[in-house]
Amino acid sequence: MKGRLVYTLKDERGSSVVGYVVVAPFLLWFFMYLVLGGAYFMRRNDMVNLINTKFDRALLEGQFTAELKAELVDGLSGMGFEREKLEIEVTPEEAFDGSDETYVPRGREMGITVLYRSPHPFYYINRVMAPGISEQRFYIGARVTGMSEKW
Repeated sequence: MKGRLVYTLKDERGSSVVGYVVVAPFLLWFFMYLVLGGAYFMRRNDMVNLINTKFDRALLEGQFTAELKAELVDGLSGMGFEREKLEIEVTPEEAFDGSDETYVPRGREMGITVLYRSPHPFYYINRVMAPGISEQRFYIGARVTGMSEKW
């Protein structure tokens, strides 16, 4: 009986499978973390690029017009952002008051903040390691500022 126990303990068949079963979930989680992290930052970068193109036009006009807002929302919804979850805020008030008569004079700062109120899937994989993390930290958003060019 003792000899059989010693033989069983020295037998290493299947040890590589056990090692794989132990390590595979961590490798899969790490791979998914890299993929979702990259997707999160690419999506944010796409949003920032679109905001910059529309906001550059607003800086030239001194106002973020309803037409520019519609183009921005259409562009973002074309990227997969749901319209209902988008929040757009433009400062100062005269830059986004709905009137084409008012504008921000040259040299004054204008800003736009766009926030998508839904967590990216990257949040769910981060929640595995940090269960108390807030989903708001994984909302995609951007703030862009610039000086008005309108005389």
